[in-house]
Amino acid sequence: MVSKKIKIIFLISISIFITYLILLIQNYSEIPELITTHIDIKGQTDEQGSKNNLWIASSVNLVLLLIIGFLIKKPHLANFPIEITEKNKDTAYKNMQIFLSILSIIISCAFAYMIFKAINYTHNYFYIMSALIFLPLTILFFIKKKDD
Repeated sequence: MVSKKIKIIFLISISIFITYLILLIQNYSEIPELITTHIDIKGQTDEQGSKNNLWIASSVNLVLLLIIGFLIKKPHLANFPIEITEKNKDTAYKNMQIFLSILSIIISCAFAYMIFKAINYTHNYFYIMSALIFLPLTILFFIKKKDD
């Protein structure tokens, strides 16, 4: 069973995805036909491509979120670095669910940054991510009621 806290943490990544998807749809016509598709370690553009690549990237993010969501619901299907026994099963599954939900946030943030950069929305990136990530996590931190 997935706890309410893990569901909320995973929903943060979904909210990030939906937010940048809405911004992409709203600003798509203003995006130049050629966009940066790769930046080297020095921060310089070394590859460009069509703005249609933003839809491909969004689709990849969605597929990753679906896979992670499936594994959160069925953690026994994940690959564990330890042997799962009856004694450690509950703890291992819960830790995997927490790891996967946090990983989904990191993945969505990476894709969101790429989309925000393409639509020249990077100056507000920190504020949007703060509202979408830190506010719900702060609320979770102060919830004193145990999960069902």
